[in-house]
Amino acid sequence: MKLQTINETLKNSVNLYGDRIAFKVKKEGKFKPISYKEFYQKVKIFGTGLLHIGLEKYDHIGLISDNRFEWIISDLAIIGLRAVDVPCSGDSSSQDIYFKLNHSDSKATIIEGEKQFSNFYSVIKDLPQIKNIILIDKINMFSEKENAPEWTIPTRFEENEKISKKFYTIIHSLVNNKNKHIFLSTEAKKFLEKYLEENIENLLKETHSKDTADSVKNSLLNRTVVLDKPYNETHSHQIYSFEKINKIGEDLLNQGDTSFTKIADRAQADDLVTIIYTSGTTADPKGVTLTNSNFLHNLRTAPPTVGIHKEDRFLSVLPSWHIYERTVEYCALTVGASTAYSKPFKQVLLPDLKAEKPTVMCSVPRIWESLHKGIMDNIKKGSTIQRFIFNWAVEIGRKYKEAEGIINDTLPLFDRNEYTAEELSQAKRTMKSLGWKYKLADKLVFRKIREITGGELRFAISGGGALPKATDIFFNLVGIMVCEGYGLTETSPILAGRVEKYNILFTVGPPLPEVKIKIVDKDNYDQELPNGEIGIVLTKGPMIMKGYYKNKEKTDAVIKKGWFNTGDLGKKTYNGKYLKLVGRIKDTIVLRGGENVEPLPLEDKLKESDYINMVIVVGQDKPRLGALIVPDFESLKLYADKEDIKYKDTNELINNPQTISLYQREQKRLISKEHGFKPYETVMGIALLPKEFTIEDGDLTETLKMKRFEIHNKYKKEIDRICE
Repeated sequence: MKLQTINETLKNSVNLYGDRIAFKVKKEGKFKPISYKEFYQKVKIFGTGLLHIGLEKYDHIGLISDNRFEWIISDLAIIGLRAVDVPCSGDSSSQDIYFKLNHSDSKATIIEGEKQFSNFYSVIKDLPQIKNIILIDKINMFSEKENAPEWTIPTRFEENEKISKKFYTIIHSLVNNKNKHIFLSTEAKKFLEKYLEENIENLLKETHSKDTADSVKNSLLNRTVVLDKPYNETHSHQIYSFEKINKIGEDLLNQGDTSFTKIADRAQADDLVTIIYTSGTTADPKGVTLTNSNFLHNLRTAPPTVGIHKEDRFLSVLPSWHIYERTVEYCALTVGASTAYSKPFKQVLLPDLKAEKPTVMCSVPRIWESLHKGIMDNIKKGSTIQRFIFNWAVEIGRKYKEAEGIINDTLPLFDRNEYTAEELSQAKRTMKSLGWKYKLADKLVFRKIREITGGELRFAISGGGALPKATDIFFNLVGIMVCEGYGLTETSPILAGRVEKYNILFTVGPPLPEVKIKIVDKDNYDQELPNGEIGIVLTKGPMIMKGYYKNKEKTDAVIKKGWFNTGDLGKKTYNGKYLKLVGRIKDTIVLRGGENVEPLPLEDKLKESDYINMVIVVGQDKPRLGALIVPDFESLKLYADKEDIKYKDTNELINNPQTISLYQREQKRLISKEHGFKPYETVMGIALLPKEFTIEDGDLTETLKMKRFEIHNKYKKEIDRICE
């Protein structure tokens, strides 16, 4: 039987792998296993509860949360209802939440917890169509127990006629965090008003606030939200806890209610299942509409192509709201594998890697860049003999793996079809002479690095951005296979990917079955380019989105004659089998002299420096290029100590002439004609920045890609200085 919907796929997996572990969820620091049968029962329970409170087929439902077990339950319960989920990051701002829920015509929303509910509450009055709100985690409410709704955790606001420690801490934090709300009862608000009247001056001193007493008092009181037990009886929208919906659903299932599965069984291949909004940097986000058949292409073709199976253990570190992680979790369910939920922070991720020993991990380049940097930083702190052994091992590994790549045909060729007999002969000699040394290097160095990932990682899938060449080379030589993949939200998402069998370095591998890819001239999309030449990547196949929600104009602009314009620049290997990406067409820098520059290769090369953490190349409409550089401050401080550079703080350090001279030398060393860069690419001014680009500051998308437009605007003054 050919599976046509996500519902059918899930039921099929439950039938095949019912007692196997589907997910692992951390409880009190330990992973608790949940079987396929248990998981599906939880989906049915929650879906039945949603149906009971009035959610219906084809309804659009917001899902504001980061990756966690309840996310995938909610997602598959919504799809089981033949409804449509609208995922939002757990870090979404009030404006972002409003736009997505309003534009998508959502009638209900599921919210992770207090932080997300606070942001949502800022715009709730502007979303009258939202009738049902479900909280995964109950929110704290300062109230007596008898006055609190079931979806809150009542917290004492008064102890022995004095303010409670928790209430005191929250009030203090709210003085400087002006975007957060505080939820309380009528009595608690009266207590707060009295407390502020009597203690406002002390509050200003303790929080070091420079605002006036009246402005602080008014700001705090304006952000108080008074709740009461009969809240749902007095409001047009209803709020429930996740726990309450589950209780409703469980009771109904115990009474023999089968309405959820009946609806799920009637799902169609062309049913819309999700609207995912792309990150908007220069305009409002676009809502990508994906159907069952879109997802089923990836679920049908990716697992056998990538080579995942029921014995695999996945570790989830990326947000499930992103199409890439979501589809990988679906793929794991399809083959009977297990997924354990972790976080992309080293204090959580590294212990989880050791505990779970995953065989497959879904990741983004930034994780591997950080791990690479961390290893190099640790080596710098080691003894002279440790540094010598490490550097010797890396050099042996580099030469051995390069020769192995030529022999195994895993180093791509773009200007010819095959390696010469002389190149093959030399590669064989290199492998023979270095074989025993590589084994020794593996025993002394590389095996220990592999143990960081748990020691059983077959491969990691890297997507959501380009893997830097130096990082790719490093993990290849130490024996950690990082298979770079490629796709977009609009393509459900996987288009191509390196796999164990075709791990062609510096490429994103071959296309998945049924995926057509062609490279066309950027000035004439009807002209397909020969293999090896750079152009726009177009793709065609069953994974292409239905369109952008309520935006026919933008849909028609990117899909012509069935071909989707990815906006990416790429080229195929000479044999036409594998794809290499070189940048985004909208990122191309046009200098004043008319020269076109792709910033990505320059940025990747600059990041090979020990002293560079993050970098963005700039220069649109300027006479020369520039680079905004975030230093690797740990390496820079070691350099400053060695060179006896005196400084009081970070700003003084990055503005020191000796520091600037160091980065100018690094830029000239790396961006040179010897490394294949053109003359106009090698003339580059630099500016050092005191802090990293972050999501919170609006510099990065939620998948850690640089928002070039935002960064250009923010650092216009610096760009004008270094590029003129």
